Amino acid sequence: MDVVRFGLIGCGGFARYHVSTLVDMPDAKIVSLCDPDTAQLDRTVQAFPAVADSGRFASYEAMLAAGGLDAVLVCSPHTLHAAQVKDSFAAGLHVLVEKPLATSVKDCQDLIQARDKAGKIGAVSYQRHGHGPFQYIKEAVASGQYGRILGLNSHLCQEWLQLTKGSWRQSKALSGGGQINDSGSHMIDILLWITGLKAKRVTALMDNRGTEVDIESIVGIEFEGGAYGSLTIIGDACLWHERHHIWLEEAAFILEGDDLLVIDEKGRHMKVSNWPRATSPDQNFVDAVRGRAEVLAPFECGLRTIELTEAAWTSGAQGGAPVAVASL
Repeated sequence: MDVVRFGLIGCGGFARYHVSTLVDMPDAKIVSLCDPDTAQLDRTVQAFPAVADSGRFASYEAMLAAGGLDAVLVCSPHTLHAAQVKDSFAAGLHVLVEKPLATSVKDCQDLIQARDKAGKIGAVSYQRHGHGPFQYIKEAVASGQYGRILGLNSHLCQEWLQLTKGSWRQSKALSGGGQINDSGSHMIDILLWITGLKAKRVTALMDNRGTEVDIESIVGIEFEGGAYGSLTIIGDACLWHERHHIWLEEAAFILEGDDLLVIDEKGRHMKVSNWPRATSPDQNFVDAVRGRAEVLAPFECGLRTIELTEAAWTSGAQGGAPVAVASL
């Protein structure tokens, strides 16, 4: 196909971020918009006149039944993803879904089976997979030149509690969980993707800060193969800050923002800044649908992420008791 015809399931704020990318891509076209809130549909059309002629639907079922699509972009609240993704595959469409893929290990496994049965492309919108610093670390770790991974740490703090107050993100029925399942999902995913590690056992302490969902999370991880890691997600902070540390047998990687420092076994410091050009999840997905690229964030990444996340929720509910991922 020359142009991938998209239907949007959910037209809220972050969906419009995707629209801003898709309308500038000559090989993508948004032909249908779906949202039960007509105000969101109006805002999308007002912000992007290029989609003014797109079909408008109050339900995704009606949009799928109307046809004329090659793919859907799912940007709805988290707990709605599983049914919407599965139904889209059943309609013969490719699927790009905002994180998280789903809110349980079982649902993620079912969606992978649905993707394989349909024979369609499925991708999760984890944008860090297309960023140079993370691609550099992933390639360096996979090469084996620095030996095996010994330990790692990722840290994220945000004003998440304040910024999402009153929204569906703090409603457990719609979000499935708090910050660890929202912006924290990016942290867990990229930690697993760049290292190739899989969580084996998880311990977690969590504080909901008076809400329905987790706000602060301190997570300890034992990985298959023997490496250990920690994850700190602070949702009631006064600023945004992200940091990743990875220690291998013969080097350490320290990444803050786009500043990557590599320290070798002799203590030599090297700053790395020559990255390949970044690609967006939207462009990668369209390229994959057209047979020009491999999916950077397949559904398996969503499964690995929710395995660790669900284990953390379970441990947190048990006061930090260790939880084996295989038990989920």
